Amino acid sequence: MVGQTIRVLLVEDDLGFAGLLDEWLVELSGHPTTILPSRILVTQVDSLSKALQEMGGAEFDILLVDLNLPDSVGLETFERIRDRNVDSPVIVLSGLDDESLAIQAVRSGAQDYLVKNTIDGNLLFRSVRYALERHALHQELEQIREKERRQREQGSLDRLSDRNVSRIASRMLGIQELKGGYPDQFARIAAQLGEILDKLLQMRTHKVVFNISDDLKRISEELGFLRCGPRDVVDIYLATLELRETPGNPIKNESIHEECRYLAFELMGRLVSFYRPYALGGDG
Repeated sequence: MVGQTIRVLLVEDDLGFAGLLDEWLVELSGHPTTILPSRILVTQVDSLSKALQEMGGAEFDILLVDLNLPDSVGLETFERIRDRNVDSPVIVLSGLDDESLAIQAVRSGAQDYLVKNTIDGNLLFRSVRYALERHALHQELEQIREKERRQREQGSLDRLSDRNVSRIASRMLGIQELKGGYPDQFARIAAQLGEILDKLLQMRTHKVVFNISDDLKRISEELGFLRCGPRDVVDIYLATLELRETPGNPIKNESIHEECRYLAFELMGRLVSFYRPYALGGDG
């Protein structure tokens, strides 16, 4: 972090207190006894709506947020900030020495809770420093967990579509691997599955309804006509994850993995139905 710039969003409607925090942060940056970078840029707003607007157009390394603002009061302020921001640590500021509120804020994801009349430059420095360090460690651990979860999922799907079994089935039915044999079609189908995944995520978060059954039917029929097998579905699944995963956003990635896994199993089931008449000796 040394030598970099930390971008701070300060959400505080008390202009005098906001100026004091800004002054402390500037004084601390570059101080020889600190590990903070040589430059701190502070953007200050006085309402939740302005904060949300700033977060929509810029990235910040850390947020200092007063819970009681002209357009939002209490823990709801933090929750709305948290829902918009998942990539940066948040330090909550409050004029109330309320232990229960502090516990709720930290349990909800705040890195720290500071009571305004107890803050000085040293306390602010320690809080910012530890918040950045804890957040960086948390992201690193989440990346490790994501990697392990993905390896487990891939292992599970690999067992379901064991390469040896797939090769035997491929020889029997004249099936060849899509990724190596038809890379353009493979990329197009992975992109189509990604679009279906986006629809599933919108259905989950925005309560809208899409008819994805027809989309899946078209993909499964194309895979069948291309003589694809379960291994191809696994490859498409992994390619779709790679296209849609968001680095450093474990909550969103967990939803992406869950919905994409559902699509992969659904496609495998539809492929089985497509090939069943051939396996039974029918004419399809």
